[in-house]
Amino acid sequence: MHFLRLFFVFCSLSFVTLYSFSVKAEGIVYARAAQEAEDNGDYPLAIKYYNEALAEGDLSTKLQAYVHNNLGLLHLELGNSAEAETDFGKAVTLLPDYADAYLNLTNLYAAQNKFDEALNILNQALLQTPENPDLLLNRGLIFKEKHETSAALQDISQSILIEPSIGESLIQPDNVYLGNYIEPATIDHFITILSEEPDSLDAFVKRAHAYLCTGFLDLALTDTEYVIELEPRSFKAYTTKGIILYSQGAYDKAIRAFDNAQRLAPNDPEIFYLRGKLYKGLGDNNNASFDFQMAFSINRQDPRYRKELQDLGLIK
Repeated sequence: MHFLRLFFVFCSLSFVTLYSFSVKAEGIVYARAAQEAEDNGDYPLAIKYYNEALAEGDLSTKLQAYVHNNLGLLHLELGNSAEAETDFGKAVTLLPDYADAYLNLTNLYAAQNKFDEALNILNQALLQTPENPDLLLNRGLIFKEKHETSAALQDISQSILIEPSIGESLIQPDNVYLGNYIEPATIDHFITILSEEPDSLDAFVKRAHAYLCTGFLDLALTDTEYVIELEPRSFKAYTTKGIILYSQGAYDKAIRAFDNAQRLAPNDPEIFYLRGKLYKGLGDNNNASFDFQMAFSINRQDPRYRKELQDLGLIK
């Protein structure tokens, strides 16, 4: 569960899997009933049963924490943010190393733009589990929201160093360039970013690409615009700028950037291909078809160009 998935991806726990820990406890019976009510979509009844589970007084501290966490999630579903905050808070008080509950409370605050409160919660959580990659990632993303870039890069890179698969979550999965210029973030991208200042314009383009793959789009754009200012004929910078602008949702500006790149390198099939991906993503198959055909006419050996034309029914 990553904060990047934008606030409302919360962590829950099934009581069905916990039944064996306390078979004789009446609280478990109510907790199981609550789980069944929740599965059936009857959230008020689930809340009633969870509260009865707590009232029985025979749940272990750990199970009480789990109950409060699930209560918090149910209250959120019903729009009761204050009650959710109370239950998540009780969960982490009962179980100070309960990362899921910390993350849920953090996401609740982040959804309300209470970034300072979210940061305080994550600091508390990381005192308990300092190498939890999800907590580090979420704190890094909070720092990013607060424009504290150095701290954000430090935490996010550390989270990926601990759990490399986290890099896959830093780019929106529906980005048409994911797998085509943008790859999941790795520690190497952060090494590129955190190294000494680039010593050439090509190095600035490389760092812009690293920023792009790690989700720091504003910084990526700054680097490409710096290159373009110093070298207005850098088609590589314009190409990267187009992908960044697309990733920011600035589609018209992205097309203009690709147009500039294409004018500077009229025989580069990759520029046609990348602009075609943008048009295709926008549902403009006429312009996409033109660009893919141009890319294919320049280089018939690249299977990506052929596949795009096949997908559009233009060739077999």
